[in-house]
Amino acid sequence: MGLEDYRRSVSAAKHASILQAGRDVFLRDGFSRAAVSDIARDANVSTATLYKHFRSKEELFDAVLKEAYDRDETETIVDGTNVEDLIVDYCMNSLRSQFERRVPALIRVVIAEVPKTPQRARDLGEHFVSAHHVAGARALERLIALGRLKPHDTHYGACFLGGVMKEYFIWPALFDANKTLPDDAEAIVRKAVRAYLELYGA
Repeated sequence: MGLEDYRRSVSAAKHASILQAGRDVFLRDGFSRAAVSDIARDANVSTATLYKHFRSKEELFDAVLKEAYDRDETETIVDGTNVEDLIVDYCMNSLRSQFERRVPALIRVVIAEVPKTPQRARDLGEHFVSAHHVAGARALERLIALGRLKPHDTHYGACFLGGVMKEYFIWPALFDANKTLPDDAEAIVRKAVRAYLELYGA
């Protein structure tokens, strides 16, 4: 490894460490009370180094939110896979990702800041929540293109399936910091998918 590659590797490791420490401190203290010095200490970097990666606490928090909401949207759509299992797997992957990345807890942090920074909540809805919904609609569009679903309004379809997941799993986690994904989550999701396929299954 050359010197430049080594420097890039060290910088990337510090960047990841700052993001992780930032997420932990924001979740523990909230946005307003989170101290940049605490984040730098937990990331094992200087405050100056932190500001080289993120120009402000606001920018760091936005990066934490983006990392939490970014998903690998490359689930393979295989023309022979049982469509019910395919959609259930997609929904469960989304739920597991959100709970592993503590998305409901981060949403609570944003909600707590609405009186002071309402624009951050609007940005969360526009850039992260809506983008997540659009990705779901695109997955359904791919299934329509494969002839696995009837043509229909995929925006509504994503709302149908996403609404069940929010009602059963995400909203309860907003009000209970210790809430985890329940053991019967897949069974609940499967019931919703079957109802959906009664309407739109090819």
